[in-house]
Amino acid sequence: MNKHTLPISKQIEQLSRREMQVAHKIMEGLPNKRIASQLFISERTVKFHCANIYRKLGIPNRTSLMANYYRQLHQPDMGSADRR
Repeated sequence: MNKHTLPISKQIEQLSRREMQVAHKIMEGLPNKRIASQLFISERTVKFHCANIYRKLGIPNRTSLMANYYRQLHQPDMGSADRR
């Protein structure tokens, strides 16, 4: 199993502490400028972290990050319904 077949929630665990902070701000819907302000870093540094996040997770952009994470959180566990 390669890292891109892991659930997004497991892939996120492979991010650095700062990348995790940036990813959470992205998932809050904040723009780069606001993320930079809240984390006391430059907007360019936010963009650098975003590029690393997308590369590590194998996704193209912030929309994909939010969509994949949302899908993981709200996708019903298909196996649990069969185990009564």
